[in-house]
Amino acid sequence: MSQRVLIVKTTSMGDVVHALPAIADLARVKPDTQIDWVVERSFADIPRLSEHVRFVHEVAVRDWRRRLLTRSTWDEINRVRHAFRIEQYDAVVDLQGLVKSAVIGKLAGAPLYGYDKDSIRESVASRFYSQTFSVSKSLSAVKRCRTLLAHALGYSIDGLPLDFGLRVISTKNQDEKPYVVFLVNTSRQTKLWSEERWVQLARYCAKQGYEVRFFWASPEEEKRVKRIAKTAGDFCRVCPRLSIGACAQMMQGAAFVVGVDTGLTHLAAATARPTVGLFLDYPVELVGLTGTRVKSLGGVGANPEVAEVCDAIAETSAKS
Repeated sequence: MSQRVLIVKTTSMGDVVHALPAIADLARVKPDTQIDWVVERSFADIPRLSEHVRFVHEVAVRDWRRRLLTRSTWDEINRVRHAFRIEQYDAVVDLQGLVKSAVIGKLAGAPLYGYDKDSIRESVASRFYSQTFSVSKSLSAVKRCRTLLAHALGYSIDGLPLDFGLRVISTKNQDEKPYVVFLVNTSRQTKLWSEERWVQLARYCAKQGYEVRFFWASPEEEKRVKRIAKTAGDFCRVCPRLSIGACAQMMQGAAFVVGVDTGLTHLAAATARPTVGLFLDYPVELVGLTGTRVKSLGGVGANPEVAEVCDAIAETSAKS
C-alpha cells in the first residue's frame, strides 16, 4: 500500500539541496510513495526541480516570527495546517532538526520522525518526535539526510547510487558565446574569497574564451559583483536578479561553475555541472560539494590559491 510522506526541510538553500538525494532514495526503493515537501517560500524552487516531489508546501517562518501576534500570521499558519491535514499524511520526517521545523511537522497531525537528542542540532526538538533515530554527526550533510529518512521509513541505502533527481533545462542558446558562472557572494564574510582573486580567475577564464557571469540577490551583493566585473574587464556580465530556478537553468548551460560555500554552488554540483567549491571557514568533509563532477577546495582557515582553482576547473571539466 502506498504511503503519503511529508518531508520537512525548510532552510537554508544548501541544506535543502543536501536533502534531495534522500528523496531520490525513497522514490527508488518505494516508487508508489507520494512525496510532498514543506520549505521556506524563498527556497521553494529547489524541491520543485525534483522529479520525485509531488507538491511543495510553502511557509514563511522568518516573516511569521516578526509579526507573530498579528491575525494575518495566524491565518497563514492555519492555512498551512489545513493543507497538511487534507493530505492525511502517513508519516512526516523532519530532516532539519530544529525546534521550528519540528513544530511545523507537528501541524500535520501524523507520526513525526527525526534525529535523537544526541544527533540533532537543537536537542529540544527531539521531544516533539513520535520516534527518534541516531545518526552520526560525523557524516556529511547529504549522508545524514539519507540515513535518517531510510531509518524512519524502513529501508536500506546500502548500494544505492547518489542521485539528486533534478530536472533542469538549460536556457543557453546555440549561438551564445560559451560562458562560466561565478558565485562570489554568501551570507557570512568569513566564507568570502577575495575580490582580487576573483578578478584574477575571471581574466584566466577570458583567456580560455569564456564570458564570465555573476549572480546577486541583495543590493550589497550587486555592488560586489559589479566591482569585480568592472575591474576584471568587459568580458564579464552581471545578470539581473534571478529566481533560484532561473539561476539553475543558466548554470546548466555553463561550461563550469566556481563558487564559495553557498546554496547555489551546491545546486550547480547537484545538477552535474563541473563545479569547484571554495571553502574558507568550515570542514570540507562535512559540507563539501556532492556530485559526479565536483571539486571542493579549502577548509577551516583556508584560502585557496587561484592556481589551485584553475587546476580544479581542468579536473572537473575533464570528468564525463
